[in-house]
Amino acid sequence: MTTPRSVSIAYYDPYNVQPNIVSDIRKRLPLHDLRWVSSPPRPIRSITQLYVNLVDETASATRARPQQHQIPGLLDTPYMRILLVRCEDNDTYRGSVRQAIRDWFATAFVATQRDSTEWLIFYYVPEGSSPYTTGTAATNALRLKAGVIDKIRADFNTSSKEDRCVLIKDGIDQTEANKVWDDAIARLRDGIMTAFAKRVQMYEQQAKKLELQKSVPGWNFSTYFVMKASFACEGLALSFENVSLLEDALTQYDGLDETFMQLTKDRTVTFFQDVGFTPESQHALLDRDKDTNVRHQILQTEISLFDFRCYLFSRQASLTLLLISSALTPSIAALRISQLLFRTRKFVSETSKMLVGLGKNRQMVANWVYSVIQEVLDATEVQPAVIQGEGTRDVAEGRAEVLLLARSAMEELAARYGWQIEDAGMDDINLLDSAPDADVDDVDVDKFLHPKLKRALADEVSFMNAYFEITDAARSYYESADRTRSVDKLRAQMAIIKYRQHKYDETVKLLASLPQLYSNQGWDVIATDLFLISADSLYHLDRPEEYLKIFLQLLTNRAHNLGTDLISDICRRVLGACDKLEMTMNFSLAPLFVTTVSKLVRVSAEADDSFFLSAEVFNHFEVEWVLTSITVRLIEPRGMKRSVLFRSQGESVKLAPGRNIMELRTTHNVPGTYQVDNIEFTIGKLVLSEDLTGVKKAADGDEMLVMYQQPGNLDVRLQTPAVMRLDKPKRIVILVYTGWNELENARITARSATTGMRLDMDQATATVVPKASEDNMHVSHSSGSQVEIGTVARDSVVYITVPYIAEPDRPIPKNLQVRAHVEYKTTAGEYYSLSVSRQVSISLSTDVNVKDLFKRDALFSKFSVTSADPGGALRVVAGELRGTDEYEVATGRGTTTPYVAIANQAVTYAYRVTRRAQKEKQVNGHTAPKPLELRIRYRRLEDEVRDTISRTIHDKLKDRSDLEKYSVVVDHHIQGLLRCDLVRYAFLDKIALGEYLQNQWSDVLSAIGKNRDQMDAFLRDFYSADIDRHATETFDSLTKELVIPVEVPKLQVLFTVELQYAPPPVLDFPSLANTGECEQKDVETTRELQPYAFSDKVFYIGQPIPVIVRLTSSRYWAARSSSDADAEQLPSTEFIYEIDAKSDTWLVSGQRKGLFAVSEKTTDLAVLLVPLRRGNLLLPTVEVRPCGPDAIAAEVEYVNNAESVLVLPEASNVLVGAEAS
Repeated sequence: MTTPRSVSIAYYDPYNVQPNIVSDIRKRLPLHDLRWVSSPPRPIRSITQLYVNLVDETASATRARPQQHQIPGLLDTPYMRILLVRCEDNDTYRGSVRQAIRDWFATAFVATQRDSTEWLIFYYVPEGSSPYTTGTAATNALRLKAGVIDKIRADFNTSSKEDRCVLIKDGIDQTEANKVWDDAIARLRDGIMTAFAKRVQMYEQQAKKLELQKSVPGWNFSTYFVMKASFACEGLALSFENVSLLEDALTQYDGLDETFMQLTKDRTVTFFQDVGFTPESQHALLDRDKDTNVRHQILQTEISLFDFRCYLFSRQASLTLLLISSALTPSIAALRISQLLFRTRKFVSETSKMLVGLGKNRQMVANWVYSVIQEVLDATEVQPAVIQGEGTRDVAEGRAEVLLLARSAMEELAARYGWQIEDAGMDDINLLDSAPDADVDDVDVDKFLHPKLKRALADEVSFMNAYFEITDAARSYYESADRTRSVDKLRAQMAIIKYRQHKYDETVKLLASLPQLYSNQGWDVIATDLFLISADSLYHLDRPEEYLKIFLQLLTNRAHNLGTDLISDICRRVLGACDKLEMTMNFSLAPLFVTTVSKLVRVSAEADDSFFLSAEVFNHFEVEWVLTSITVRLIEPRGMKRSVLFRSQGESVKLAPGRNIMELRTTHNVPGTYQVDNIEFTIGKLVLSEDLTGVKKAADGDEMLVMYQQPGNLDVRLQTPAVMRLDKPKRIVILVYTGWNELENARITARSATTGMRLDMDQATATVVPKASEDNMHVSHSSGSQVEIGTVARDSVVYITVPYIAEPDRPIPKNLQVRAHVEYKTTAGEYYSLSVSRQVSISLSTDVNVKDLFKRDALFSKFSVTSADPGGALRVVAGELRGTDEYEVATGRGTTTPYVAIANQAVTYAYRVTRRAQKEKQVNGHTAPKPLELRIRYRRLEDEVRDTISRTIHDKLKDRSDLEKYSVVVDHHIQGLLRCDLVRYAFLDKIALGEYLQNQWSDVLSAIGKNRDQMDAFLRDFYSADIDRHATETFDSLTKELVIPVEVPKLQVLFTVELQYAPPPVLDFPSLANTGECEQKDVETTRELQPYAFSDKVFYIGQPIPVIVRLTSSRYWAARSSSDADAEQLPSTEFIYEIDAKSDTWLVSGQRKGLFAVSEKTTDLAVLLVPLRRGNLLLPTVEVRPCGPDAIAAEVEYVNNAESVLVLPEASNVLVGAEAS
């Protein structure tokens, strides 16, 4: 570091006092805590520490006064002069000392000194001298006050307020001595600061005078600049430096430097005799401020432009180094270091450009730049504690930047040998860019090279290594400064060096993520070059997974920065690397190839189940690409999100430069509406894909593709079995229509898509229609929900009956949704598949209600059949109740005539059931009666309508060769839109489709493509007319048979109750009526005593009508047991009979209510009925019920049910009225 300047204090010692006091003075140096109060605008300055240089002027007192320098402050004139005096009495003082003091003042060192200097007189009294020891203490004190010290003060003090005399006594105690010396040092501080203030004031006044001279005629700018630089700047700066006000000193030089650079820029500096900068003048830069000749050259305007610029920087650098060394904390030191480094960068940049612009040798300038930077770096090398402080970033950044300037100088020198560094477009600022084409100076550069440069430029390898080292050092500094972008830039340059040295592994490590980083920041050209270097390095390292990805990125995003030949080479490397990949690699397709998928899915023109899709691929490269395959995936935008894959055909696909049309094929038939979801190009293990999900709006009809079946394709449908039994497990039937396919084998997978429902495929059975195909077919059950079948001929239907099960505690839904998937192989060796979702109604379409009427020897049952769906309708074809070995059934008329049943209009069938005479069957010794079977054959009118529409569509399109292949998709779509009035159809046998709305058919019409207009016209015509119902026999396949087990109710006893008219003498009514007790009387009913029928008589109001209530019980309908004894047992429970008559119609006389027991005999009860109204009156009813708590199955046959009698008013008296007219 530079040694700090100090303030000179000169002392004159004619009496040899210095040896006695010098030690006391030196131990109190340097001075501390000085304050300078200047006039505005400067604030108060505090000087923490001021170094003092004591100069003995005793020997030079008699010398002649030296010639003073023209620049104030350049001579080391003292700020304070001290006269050391020792005198023991007044006589001696008057005789010689006084004159000696006057002579000292008379010398030029004080009176005529241009630089202001303050003075003090130290009067020394040694221990044991007469002024110190004579008399008492009081006397001595009085003597001192009127002694020599007082004489000196009286003779030489310039003011009564300012005492310039200091009494120094030897031999006093330490405390008093400290006080004496503290006072002496305080006076020294004040004197120095006073002299300093006067000097500053003088320099500022000189500068003002120079400014005023601008208006004087003959004013010369050169003289003005030199004088101002000397007085205003140099003098002030040196004065500030002397008193350790280094920052103020530096400010003066900064102002001077700014003025000089502005003049240089304006080309107004004309007083420099030459540019300077000779090889011999390039000595140490930081020592130039110590060269006094430079100051004389400046004053005499003999200094060169280069030397003056270097002198200014040298002064700035020296002051900054002093600030660094005097810093109180590491962070402040680091700040000063960073400032010096910044000054160095600015100085070197400006000066080098100036020199080259003035025609100086470029290599010599570069050598000078390198030398200056090395000198500054060596001067600012500090301890790590400083660098690791708060100023780490600034210091590190500054050192990195000047290192890059040194590197730039090294590059300039290396260019002589043709050694260049390729920098991928990341050029640093070249200090020599402003140089002319040819150098003016012809100098042997090697003779003057810096030692480090000589070693670095020994050969190209040494240059590369040195260049890498300096770059790495700058990178390290930038990392400490958190300058990530600069770090990335230098890492890239280091990678380029390693790449030129064919050290590919190190190149890859240095680049790492740099190319992508520059790409993200928008530096396309740089990123492209770095990508190329990285990819080529990986290529030489044989790492295909890594360089393939980079090459694809280059082709994708940076082809515009690459030449045609380079693109072609990259394409060939990409194709060659695809076979070397160990794992599948995915990459985006869109930027490489422009792919457009056709909006039309085409069915096969041959008799197979293939589908085709066209794709247009544009290859903008000049190289043919050979692909393994092209795949397009379609996905449903709504619903189950099913997908279909279309693949290219053949082992490879060639994409020639330009436009290519590719035919893609799929054997997976999944009818539905789709949009393009993904496009994949496969090259070996490289997969180029473009995900289009969400790119195109699903709601946009123009972007939708419809995949449809054509007549002849294998198809799957669902239905319920033709015969459904309520007492058997529930089943559905999966129908597989082979169409034109002759199956070698097939695997059918079916799963329920309805919550809570499950298909039991393990119990599935299969049959084939026609039966001739069944001979070669075999059925097997594989794991899961699959059924495998063998050979099936074309135009066959495989019926797979599958049981379904509902989960416990879940209601059975109305419809069952089934997802069916069929994988099949044809006898031609082709593999296909079909995936469909079908729905079948599993709820019963019919509601059947039954009402039974028991007779003694017959049971009459009435069955009412209605539609279970309130909005549905049925065509009930027939109804049959089948008997068993125990029961015989007689059928009424009309049971085989079709009728329409709707929710509020039932079809009714009545049957008569009687017991057979033969004995009951025994099973393991127990009775095993079979229930009756009610068989209802019916069709849903909705099924008739749908079948009629389907047949009509196929019949009409069969004659249209251009539209026939669309019959399946049209049929499926119209079935989904169907809304038909079934009641109208039931009575008129006509189907009205309603109005044709084109927007409902947009998906279908878009799938048809070029025949869209023809199909639109066909549909308009089809909707315009009603469709007639087809012949009945065409609906036979739609007819279902529902088998309902019907249990005959089991009765323990059947009561037959009859009211019989019994006039006398058939019944002696009074004898019965007068009993007065509740008793029953058995009367034998014989042919001789038959009562009269009610219908044969006419009764009158109030006429008593004798009636016999006849009760008969029967076990005819009781369950037959295995024992006749059991069959003869009668229930022992008593029963209650009760005659129920309306009180306003009949008056009942006799026992209306009573008990009776079941027996084989007939019980007759006599009562009287008195009619109270006229008219046809219904006879009273008789109820029978058990008397006890035991539950007994019993029915009552009331013979007189709904029987009435005629009652007239009595006609013995007739009143006739007449009225005159």
